[in-house]
Amino acid sequence: MPDFTHCSLLLECPTCEIINYLDPFTFWFFEGKVKCAGCDAVWALRIDNGQRVAGPTAAAGPHDKLPGYAQSKDYKTKITDLAKVNPPVMARADFVGRPIPIYTSIRGKPVSGGPLKAGDLLGSRPRFIKEGKPFTRG
Repeated sequence: MPDFTHCSLLLECPTCEIINYLDPFTFWFFEGKVKCAGCDAVWALRIDNGQRVAGPTAAAGPHDKLPGYAQSKDYKTKITDLAKVNPPVMARADFVGRPIPIYTSIRGKPVSGGPLKAGDLLGSRPRFIKEGKPFTRG
């Protein structure tokens, strides 16, 4: 079996040997307690710039964060229960799957984006993409 004790953003629980994946966006600069997704043990860690500086050392609850994902060392057991791991990162709520045209200033510099109007569409596709031209508000 592989040994993950030296990996900075992988926490191999010394108790149950479950591999807890620490999400790099939330654990890049972190000092606190993490709850193991396998056995619910709490471990104190200190991570600085993505490198583990201290830990894991046993700690008393409550935990500060949950891992992003967890699985066994033989890769057969995956833990996806949202009570044990963080939910996956979702797309922005204001993005509805269509391009946002960028408005430009008089000098041609991009200044902002905005939603398309019915006149800007050819069917369901934006007119400026279909015609192969940059977007201009007419």
